[in-house]
Amino acid sequence: MELNLDPATLDALYPARLALDPTGEIAHVGPSLVRHLGAGLSGQHFLECFEFECPRFTDIDALIAGAQSESLRSIIVRSRAQPELRLRGTVLPDDDGRLHLLVGHVPTENGRIGEEMLSFADFAPTDSTLDTHMVSVTHQQLLNDAQRIAREVEEKSRQTEAANEAKSQFLATVSHEIRTPLNGVLGMADFLAGTELSPEQNEALGILIDSGRSLLTILNEILDYSKVEAGELELENRAFDLGELIKGTSGLFHIKAVEKRLYYVASPANGWFMGDETRLRQVLSNLVFNAIKFTPSGGVELRVEFGEAGEDGMTPLVFEIEDSGIGMSEEVQARLFKPFQQGEVTTARKFGGTGLGLAICKHLVEKMGGKISVRSEEGRGSVFRVELALEVTEAPAETGYKRSDDGQQVSLASLRVLAAEDNATNRIVLGALLKPMGVEPAFAENGREAVEMFRKESFDVILMDVMMPEMSGPEATQIIRRLEKDAGAKPVPIHALTANLMREQVAQYVECGMDGALGKPINVEELRRTLEGVALVKFESQGAAYTQNSRASQG
Repeated sequence: MELNLDPATLDALYPARLALDPTGEIAHVGPSLVRHLGAGLSGQHFLECFEFECPRFTDIDALIAGAQSESLRSIIVRSRAQPELRLRGTVLPDDDGRLHLLVGHVPTENGRIGEEMLSFADFAPTDSTLDTHMVSVTHQQLLNDAQRIAREVEEKSRQTEAANEAKSQFLATVSHEIRTPLNGVLGMADFLAGTELSPEQNEALGILIDSGRSLLTILNEILDYSKVEAGELELENRAFDLGELIKGTSGLFHIKAVEKRLYYVASPANGWFMGDETRLRQVLSNLVFNAIKFTPSGGVELRVEFGEAGEDGMTPLVFEIEDSGIGMSEEVQARLFKPFQQGEVTTARKFGGTGLGLAICKHLVEKMGGKISVRSEEGRGSVFRVELALEVTEAPAETGYKRSDDGQQVSLASLRVLAAEDNATNRIVLGALLKPMGVEPAFAENGREAVEMFRKESFDVILMDVMMPEMSGPEATQIIRRLEKDAGAKPVPIHALTANLMREQVAQYVECGMDGALGKPINVEELRRTLEGVALVKFESQGAAYTQNSRASQG
């Protein structure tokens, strides 16, 4: 057996131990024997200082032979200088040819420990010396293994964290690189949609917009699933109008159904509830879109059923989307909600898609505390069922931007908008989208220019790109906030206008002083609502001069 313990540990376990060199000379004396017999034992021959009681060896060669053959299990020896001092234990050889007598004191008679000047520290932990040694070695090995495993786990954790960081950075880069040109495509398409076009041009433009939005949907699904994997997909909880949600979803897909000569029916729904309106719309839109996509004839129906509200104020809701489409086999249904899964290969090839939409829907519904299921028959159609329990709430106070004395809507034309954007295409798109709103922004091509323009002019709102040369949007925002603080000025609303909209990124924008973030491709209505909110604050603070029907405009 190898001695895998250091000398200090051996001394602690066997205070009366001895170590002999190959000639039989004493090379090490345990602390207990030093105290009783003195340090002079070192260098003396073992048989000059001790005699064997059991077995009765007369020379050291017999001791060595017995230890090496492992026939020697235990020994009892007596000190020649102090015959009453007896030691019992085991002999173990090591790879260097030395012998280790792992021994402990044996009182000559019961009750004479005190008389023999022995204390607790003089004894080995157990009389079964070999067992003690084996347990100690095992303990040390387990400790070493635990430390090694801990180091490996720490290294694996570090590698995983680095891999996740690399993946997040990659997704952020891909998102930015795709959204930037896509912003140009969809932005200019939206602008063209507001101009006079021939029927053929309108049809071509519709195809362009649909294709661009399909690409945006695929991009969003990839990013959403990445958030699902990382456990970073969070839900909001605020009041929303279920009737408006259903109406908005129906309006969008009624056109799609008509294009395929399908009927689309959505049952009326009403009531205000607490929940994540955006994510619920995402789930329903995905299910309705799939139903229309996989239905060659017939139609699609969206039904909403309400249960009785419980004592906790939660109302059960059931959404069912039924179609008369191609249906699915039981085998397909069994794997339908798993990521990257689609129907049969031929079906997937024909209809396309990432195979992530339903997996994301399942995660969202379950995160809302509900469940999603499907029943289907090949050639007969499918029914997707979403069950949720939502808290009923009161409709919030009337909101909007018709706040002037004569009820006219707040004008955006008076807003002084600074837009920092390094991409020339994006500047053209933003200008084209703002023009119909009556807004003519001042453009800066990087963060440094934005700061200089802010020093020289006053603005009501700043639209700030994030990734720009010379100075980034967050850096420019921090400088602007310091300038405002030094001047004791009221902070100007600053909104990131960016393709980087992952949750941790938006949190960083807010932390550096921004008020929010608008995504690219630019959502025109979201942009309008943001500017209307700024205009309303300006109107309320400065009066009716900023309404469309103000005296100034009448003059």
